Amino acid sequence: MEDPTYSRSGTRNFDLSISDTLADFERLRISALTNAAEISPFVNEVTIGPRSPSKSRKSEATRITVPKPEDVIDLIEDKISDDLRHTLILKDYESRLQENSEECFKNLVEKMIASYADTLHGYWKKQRDECKQKSLELRARKLQLAKNIRENDNVTVLERIRLDEQKCQMINQQTIENMNKILEEQNISTARFASIIDSHTKICICYNEITNLTQSEPLVKIILDKYVSDLSTIMVNINVIMDFCKSGSISDNVVKQAELLSIEIENIKMRIVEDLSTAKQHEMLRIQKEEEGVKQRELKVRQAQEEKAAELVRTQEGLVEQAKRAQSMFYSDKNYAYYKQLQNFLDTYEQSYKDLVENPSLKKFRFDCQKAINTPVNAISSVSGTHIRDKFDKLAKLLQGEKVKVLDSFVTATQHPQGLNYCTALLAKKIVRQGDLLVSSNAEAAFPIAAVTVALWSQFPDFGKLLEAYFHRFCPYLVPMLLPQKEGQSDKEFYNSRGYTYNDEGVVEKQDKFLKRMSGIFRLHCAIWIARTPRFINASNPHGFRYAWQWLASFINLKPEPDISATLIHDFFTVCGSDFLKNYKRQCIKIIKLLSTDYLKILQNIDEGGPKTRFEVFLQNVLKTGHIPPPDGLLPPNIW
Repeated sequence: MEDPTYSRSGTRNFDLSISDTLADFERLRISALTNAAEISPFVNEVTIGPRSPSKSRKSEATRITVPKPEDVIDLIEDKISDDLRHTLILKDYESRLQENSEECFKNLVEKMIASYADTLHGYWKKQRDECKQKSLELRARKLQLAKNIRENDNVTVLERIRLDEQKCQMINQQTIENMNKILEEQNISTARFASIIDSHTKICICYNEITNLTQSEPLVKIILDKYVSDLSTIMVNINVIMDFCKSGSISDNVVKQAELLSIEIENIKMRIVEDLSTAKQHEMLRIQKEEEGVKQRELKVRQAQEEKAAELVRTQEGLVEQAKRAQSMFYSDKNYAYYKQLQNFLDTYEQSYKDLVENPSLKKFRFDCQKAINTPVNAISSVSGTHIRDKFDKLAKLLQGEKVKVLDSFVTATQHPQGLNYCTALLAKKIVRQGDLLVSSNAEAAFPIAAVTVALWSQFPDFGKLLEAYFHRFCPYLVPMLLPQKEGQSDKEFYNSRGYTYNDEGVVEKQDKFLKRMSGIFRLHCAIWIARTPRFINASNPHGFRYAWQWLASFINLKPEPDISATLIHDFFTVCGSDFLKNYKRQCIKIIKLLSTDYLKILQNIDEGGPKTRFEVFLQNVLKTGHIPPPDGLLPPNIW
């Protein structure tokens, strides 16, 4: 490596030599100029060159002339001009001398710098070579030193290993001899212990088998009593031997003792099995005798039961026949099956949106859905076909999952996965409740509601099934069925099954209020039977007039009841009678005659109230005039 101290010292010496040389040149130039300036006052002529005075004197020596006055004047002028010329020449030489000295100095400096650079380059090259040579020598010495150390270490280690091997061989030989002795002793002890373990295992297995026999065979408990002491002795002795094996050395006598114990317990087990087999044979004989006695007794009991069962079947058949005759007075099997089918559908449908109803965080969404249904339903009226169409469109869009504007907000049923089912069921229930709340006090309101309902029913079949199920739930007479009070059924349960309601104090509603509610719901359903679908729907009424005929035929076949029977049949002919007479004519007159004779006779025996009287007057007017007027508020054909 290069010595940085040496490098800085060499550079500093080089800079000093250059400065000294430059100073010498500067002093030389100043000295020349100083000398020229000192002799300038004494030199009045040119000292060098072709015009120097020495040459003029030589020429004057050759000429011998006498100066004239004019010549003297000319000489003075010439002398002045010569002095001026000499001065100019001197300055010219001085400038040239300065230029030449600067150029020479510059060349000299460049040569000195180049020479110094070559010298410095050679010096550093020599230094690098020396450093490299020293590094190689040092590395060679280190390698040689490491080699010597390894050789010395290897010799020492080998010698140490040789000595250790000799010691290990001696120790191993002694250890092997000792281990052979120990292994031989251990093998003998292990064989003895294995024999004892085998005997102990056999004893345990036999003891467990005897115990299992005791649990599985009740007879063994009786047999085992005479062997208990022997078994206990064997188990105690084998446990003592096992404890001795853990703490002391095992001898051949101990091994023989364990083998004798195992043989002894096996003999006990064999004797127990033989005793058990004998006891089983005796027990089987006893059981066979008992079974024969039981079979004889059972045969007698079975014969008595068969005779009693035959008598019971005959009694039940009579009761079933009687129940069928009684049941047909309250409902038909077909209508009741359809009623149960709709109620099951309604229960399943209500479960499909249970999470939506029970989630408190969805309260606002439920309120918006209720608003989207209640607002148009409450606004339905017969003011115009356009008005009815507007309410239908809003409800239809809601059931289709489209966005519906309600007041200042928008509602979409599909915002929640269960929203569409919730809105469909809510709309069906709301329409049925309109019969209870609105039609019961304003009968004409039934017809625009029925028109919208039929249009929706034709587009949404599930809505129609839900609507019919809610009608049956709120007014079971639409099934029709008149459920009797069952045995054990409370009054409240019975009245609820008939459509009655209870107030907060637990009091059933009065009869006139009940009849008014049932009449409103029933009139709304009658309006649905006779409603026509609008012109823009290419489908007929999905629940048309043939269902009205089925209801009337089923209802008059049931046992008449006070008030409600007369009320509903009167409402039926008030709403549907005009269309009923047009469609069925003779059959209609025939039914009216039947009602005015046979049916009224039954009612007169059980009913003396106003509904029966009004119904009787209505039938007399129809038979007298042969005409049934259309209901008030009926929508004109093709209104929308």
